[in-house]
Amino acid sequence: MKSPRTSSSSRSKGFTLIEVILAISILSIMVVLNYRMIKNLIDAKLIVDDKREAMFVANSVLSRLTRELQLAVTKPKLLPPCDQPGAPRPSTVFVATPGGQGNGAVLTFSAREAGQFIPQGGTRSGVVQLTYRVESDPDSKNDKNAGLLLIRDEMPNRNPVQAACKNVIRFPITSNLVGLEYKFYDKKTRQWLDDWSGPKSSALPDIVQFSLTLKSPKGEIDTYTTAVTLK
Repeated sequence: MKSPRTSSSSRSKGFTLIEVILAISILSIMVVLNYRMIKNLIDAKLIVDDKREAMFVANSVLSRLTRELQLAVTKPKLLPPCDQPGAPRPSTVFVATPGGQGNGAVLTFSAREAGQFIPQGGTRSGVVQLTYRVESDPDSKNDKNAGLLLIRDEMPNRNPVQAACKNVIRFPITSNLVGLEYKFYDKKTRQWLDDWSGPKSSALPDIVQFSLTLKSPKGEIDTYTTAVTLK
């Protein structure tokens, strides 16, 4: 009488506990590795998107400033302040004061055919007086990292002053500003100056360099610098 035998096929059915634990461990490692890889890809995309958005704002501001400075003219002279409509025209054509750490910086000049859109329709042509100024952002004054506003004013450079002042177009360029610095090159003295005022304001600087420091939506701070030749 033959003794019963257990076939090898019957012994191979199913998995042992060690095999199940090993398979689960391998699967867990693969899930963790895939999660980390996907998370790194998402983080990298967010960083790139944040950088791209900041660069878009910087490029828009620098392009506008460059284009309008290239259109700067020396005639007519700048208008007197709107709160002094009866005052004579000053002999200035280009005035820039740095302010403190960017806050309070003001740049005023006249340019031809700026072509700024007018809400009532059409565009404004001819010579316009442009002012770029930096002010504190009232909406973020209580924030730990409060930003600054870069504001652009445009008005027709023509008499009477009262009429010109009634047609001022004012709007903020960006609210993500951290700082704005100007430097002006004078070929006569071969010097870079931090402001353009006093006797020098009766002529245009030869070169204007401006550095724009912006805060990205994620709070990253970068500085963008360019220069434009006026003469």
